[in-house]
Amino acid sequence: MQASWLRKQSGQAVVVVAVAVLVLTAILMLALDGGGAYLDRRQLQNAADAAALAGAEKLMVVNPTYGPMHDQALGNLVQNLPGTSLPTTCAPCPSQKTVGAPGGNGVGTLSLGAGYYAQLSAATSYTYQVTVWHLHQDVIAPIHGFQPSFYLAARATAQNADLPYAIVLLQDKSQYATYSNFNINGSPGSLTMMGGSGPPLDRGGMFSNASIAPGNDSPSIILSPSNGSGDLWAVNESGSDAAALSTRVQCAITNPPPHTASHLDFPNYPEPPAPATVYNGATVANGPPTYLCPGQYSNQIIVQNGATAVLAPGVYQVQANGVSIQGTLRTLNGSDVGQAVCGATLASLPSDTGVIIEVTPANASGSTQCNKHIFSAAASSTITLQPSPKYYNISLYIETMPNWQTQCTSQPLGTNVVRFSGGSCYSIKGAIYGPADNMVLTGGGCGTGVGQIVAWTLTINGNGNVNETYDPTAVPYMKGLVQ
Repeated sequence: MQASWLRKQSGQAVVVVAVAVLVLTAILMLALDGGGAYLDRRQLQNAADAAALAGAEKLMVVNPTYGPMHDQALGNLVQNLPGTSLPTTCAPCPSQKTVGAPGGNGVGTLSLGAGYYAQLSAATSYTYQVTVWHLHQDVIAPIHGFQPSFYLAARATAQNADLPYAIVLLQDKSQYATYSNFNINGSPGSLTMMGGSGPPLDRGGMFSNASIAPGNDSPSIILSPSNGSGDLWAVNESGSDAAALSTRVQCAITNPPPHTASHLDFPNYPEPPAPATVYNGATVANGPPTYLCPGQYSNQIIVQNGATAVLAPGVYQVQANGVSIQGTLRTLNGSDVGQAVCGATLASLPSDTGVIIEVTPANASGSTQCNKHIFSAAASSTITLQPSPKYYNISLYIETMPNWQTQCTSQPLGTNVVRFSGGSCYSIKGAIYGPADNMVLTGGGCGTGVGQIVAWTLTINGNGNVNETYDPTAVPYMKGLVQ
């Protein structure tokens, strides 16, 4: 009986082996096709990343046009994808924000050959996006009845907000379409923009989302050295401002200025967090220099009667009542070595002495000017601030007030925080960043001025000259992949 049972079991090993072979073949299929798809997808992502960074480099060219961005991104793509070539439909690419929009199958319509397709887009003034598809061919899966090919996709978004201008004015409201974002009040009054003799597309000058008014004197806008510190760009220059500029700008490259420009969005530079240490403001009056430490200042920082306040490196967030300088405010220099600074003796000068001062705007009893927390420099003041790359080379950061466009309704909207009086002497090597602030600088002072100004509007008051020294190596930066 046992022998009979054994005879009934004969041949079952063949069935088990056959099933095992099928299972192992399926696993091999998944390994080969899955691994191939993974490698293909990785190659797509690497190519998209590189192309997005290449296109974003052109975002900040003066004056930016979309065609060269797409051409540079495509050139980078075909170098990184095997068997591809520049598409005849986009060589060179048209100056459109987006090229190669997907068709009915959801795949981009820029054909690069070898089964590769792409879409390129300048999504905003500061971001560039590349999407790539590839028709991936399976190797073994079709034998088992699976789909022989399918599309893989990769997307990359790069940002670039290295604004190549000395002064950037962002007011762009339709009701103020021809509003002069830059004005000079008072006579004589002038602005001198100084820069090096760097590449023509990286030399500073002024950009306005609206119009540029030159004031009443000639020259009132001076570019120094001659033809070496940029030019003027305006999105919506009024006829009267353009006529005035033609006779009141010294050493402009274009004749007559300004260039017609493309609209710039807000450059949203991050706001570095301040240390957790909280101070109830700081008042510095008379005596030897007083050393201030980074942290959160719940009340005003004020320097009185010609006193000196020295800022140790770091982030200073002033949450109420702003900053008032009627003396000297500066970062560390060699004279501070050996002094007690923030609880320790300064043995040597740090390699990075940079600071960022952050001011929170607010209303004053419902005022539509939103000028409660002001950063002011009086006529007797001296400000010397060193920027830090850790804080995006921004020396003074004016936060964007919540609901500012509905509460700060005094023409042309915006807060009113930055106020420098005549005779103030300032050398702020980084940027003053206040994209929603109406700033006022007054002539008759000294110093090198400001490295870069990013504002809603800018007014030059008084009867003197304001210096503006642009350094392309120290402007705020925001560059790299974000997706």
